[in-house]
Amino acid sequence: MPSVYKAIAFRAQPVVPWSCWELGHRMNWLQSAAEKFREKRIRRLIARKSMIDPVRAGNLLRLAQRIEEESIPGDVVECGVYRGGSAATMARVATHSTLNRTVWLFDSFQGMPPVTEVDGAGAQDWVGALAYDARKVAKLLKRTGVNMSRVRIIEGFFADTFPTVNIPQIALLNVDSDWYESVKICFEKFYDAVAPGGFVSIDDYGTWPGCRLAVDEFFTKRGLTHKIIAVDNTASWFRKD
Repeated sequence: MPSVYKAIAFRAQPVVPWSCWELGHRMNWLQSAAEKFREKRIRRLIARKSMIDPVRAGNLLRLAQRIEEESIPGDVVECGVYRGGSAATMARVATHSTLNRTVWLFDSFQGMPPVTEVDGAGAQDWVGALAYDARKVAKLLKRTGVNMSRVRIIEGFFADTFPTVNIPQIALLNVDSDWYESVKICFEKFYDAVAPGGFVSIDDYGTWPGCRLAVDEFFTKRGLTHKIIAVDNTASWFRKD
């Protein structure tokens, strides 16, 4: 029996071009997805370079955003940088400010300095620990989108470097210095420069007794009544009246 073949005609479907609205919508979606991916990658990178947990990192980010939202004048200062995770968190905002802020980062990068008796049990075990390379901190800042022309990395122990700088006004001061003597010199050097409405973050207020003692003594000596707000069982912050 002969085979029967039936011709089937195929008609190409006309291509309907996207409207301007559809094209714009798709482009915006792609740009948004790319930005979200980039932001997620940067946050993972910062987290790997930070000793602080997401709660404390989130608080520093919020304070950095608030000085922009409220147009609080002054620079951003961090005392105790280590690998630069918290510095990157703040500098990503501050170095792109319309207020032309400078971010100052102070650290010996030679490890933790000597302690005193008031720093508590276990403090001595940390002396010399946490040394790092300032060049690697700069590399991290660049990779996370920080405007490096607005950053000053000051390498050396506080007692040696603080007298060499003059920062007229500070909007956000992050003290991550652990020990009594280190925290004390940070407050003595920089507190008066903090602008009214500016913020001071103290990373170790709930951890090391020497840090808490240095802050409490400074408050008592100056008659300060700022409300110290706990972030968690380690970090705290206050707003200068």
